[in-house]
Amino acid sequence: MIKSSPNSRRQAIVDALVRAHESAMQLCGTSLNRMPEYYMAMRVADYFADNFLDFGYRLEPQVKRTFQNAHLWHQEAESLRADPDIRHNGRFDLVLYNNKRERPAHVIEFKRGAKLDSLRPDIKRLARVCFHAGHKSLETNYLVLTRKCPKDSSRLEESKQVLSEELDGIEGVSCKVTHSGPLTPFINRDYETVADATFRIWVIEIKAL
Repeated sequence: MIKSSPNSRRQAIVDALVRAHESAMQLCGTSLNRMPEYYMAMRVADYFADNFLDFGYRLEPQVKRTFQNAHLWHQEAESLRADPDIRHNGRFDLVLYNNKRERPAHVIEFKRGAKLDSLRPDIKRLARVCFHAGHKSLETNYLVLTRKCPKDSSRLEESKQVLSEELDGIEGVSCKVTHSGPLTPFINRDYETVADATFRIWVIEIKAL
């Protein structure tokens, strides 16, 4: 079994989705970059449940119920309810639960083929959860996405920097970015394989300072 740590959790998300990509190719005849986000959430959830002693999970749990189960201080709970970036009446894609404490531990949100403009609301949302949670449950959360690889390999570090800069202006949080190696095939919106194109799995860890 894997011991939970920031490094092991980030790597586990990548490993789970590399396996999910292989399964999608074998069983569905398509690539992970064309599978629904719910598929990614389900495969990551099962991987954590099977390989970590500490974790159970909830798929698509209500945001407000997740906060109730976290037993946040009253002031923190009120701050979360009042924050428009949280979308208090919505749902999270996946929440990992600490089995011993029976409390939510980490929120994981998933995006497929995401461009930066579509990521900003999710980055801000997860950052606000981390900030309000402080040193308690939900202080470390994750945004997971698939992105087409740029043809120029030098742009990889540039992409990481751009993602990191999105968090620079948000108070009280830090981030780390992990990614897989290039994966094939890359399948476009017409479900056609694009020659010489690849994609990566990206994991953005957002943590309260």
